[in-house]
Amino acid sequence: MSIPAPAHTTDHPAPAAAPPAVQDVFYGPLLGVDRPTRPGPVPDMAVFQGWAGETVRQLDPSTEADPVGVLANLLSAAGAMFGSGPHLRIGNDRHPALIWALTVGATAAGRKGAATNTARLLLAAAEPEFFKTNALTGLSSGEGLIQAVRDGDPTKDDDPGVIDKRCWIVESEYGVTMARSRREGNSLGGILRQAWNGEDLGLMNRDAVRVTAPHVAIIGHISPRELRAKMQDTEMAGGTYNRYLPVFVHRNLILAESRGATPQLVDNLASAWRTVLRDARQAGEVTMDETARALWREDVYPALCGDEDGDGPLAEFTARAAPYTLRLAMVYALCDHQQQINVEHLRAAHALVAYSRASAAHVLGLVEHTTGDRKLDKLAAAVRAAGPRGLTGDEVYRLFKKSSKDERDRLIAALLQIEGYGSAQIPGTGRHATVLLYAPPT
Repeated sequence: MSIPAPAHTTDHPAPAAAPPAVQDVFYGPLLGVDRPTRPGPVPDMAVFQGWAGETVRQLDPSTEADPVGVLANLLSAAGAMFGSGPHLRIGNDRHPALIWALTVGATAAGRKGAATNTARLLLAAAEPEFFKTNALTGLSSGEGLIQAVRDGDPTKDDDPGVIDKRCWIVESEYGVTMARSRREGNSLGGILRQAWNGEDLGLMNRDAVRVTAPHVAIIGHISPRELRAKMQDTEMAGGTYNRYLPVFVHRNLILAESRGATPQLVDNLASAWRTVLRDARQAGEVTMDETARALWREDVYPALCGDEDGDGPLAEFTARAAPYTLRLAMVYALCDHQQQINVEHLRAAHALVAYSRASAAHVLGLVEHTTGDRKLDKLAAAVRAAGPRGLTGDEVYRLFKKSSKDERDRLIAALLQIEGYGSAQIPGTGRHATVLLYAPPT
């Protein structure tokens, strides 16, 4: 049976009016490239748009980190570095360029830290002073966050407070942060919700420390098991966690002897990023051009609002899909030296939000496919995770290398009897290779 290539995710509409597919240079099979089998969703290549996407492409050969993880870190850190000047209006709400992402991956295989370090290496070369004073860690309480970006004390001439209210917080053990926020009397959850909105911060206590115009972005690292264990419905309903974009990450390359990006590459990229950061800080209100507005009004916004009709953990976790799409589109545009969102920026943002939803569904175990045969379920999951590139014979072998060829052939034959699964040949330099594909039944 031959079937068409499936969409990248099966539980969210694909980005509307998408252009012709871009070659998958990150996750697909490439000559001489050794990729581990991916146990989760694959992002649409549309997310790697413009200068942000080009930066990821240039850095990708130097790291085992997931390209989409590097991208999430770049967008989050850049948004923090832009400051509170760039913004967009959604109704009567003012939205800053703040992107909060939760990179979710296995402790060893997720390469979460590698993704953050790759983005940090580049942006710290562009603006080292920011990373000396404005890149923080150690979220523990609302009072602590307020102290980090507090105003000066007007009753004291020698207390100017924190002048630069930009802040990029990296929490490599976000499960610890989640545990702290659950303690009785801890104000962290409420203060975080205010910070995501860009609102002034404060607590009505005897110290009465206040913060005006904070600009705080956060990246958290957590394993899927830890996230599932610590996240409860009451916490999600509180509105703290739907401020984060969950981004599934997994080791994407096997580089036994990589020495990282060359100094020349880092210097060249950093030089370009300096101009991006400088221009973005001069921006004010960001708007959409007419074509993007039409796409948003007629296709993207209705698709995103469809999620609001549901309930349960996934709906709670993705409740801010619409404003996040616009925030991301704004950051994509600013990275391209533009103060107007175009169609490509909007498509990239929509694709990243779709991937975030697929990540949440995967991590929370809300997409169920079971046959009763554990090996067959494992193969089916790998084929779905492979996305439109398909699962190759070599990947099937690595997945079941302890099984015999007859057993692998049995599993493939059984899979091809299940609705939605099929095989296709892809051209190569010699014999055509056969890949296994999945397309959801219509």
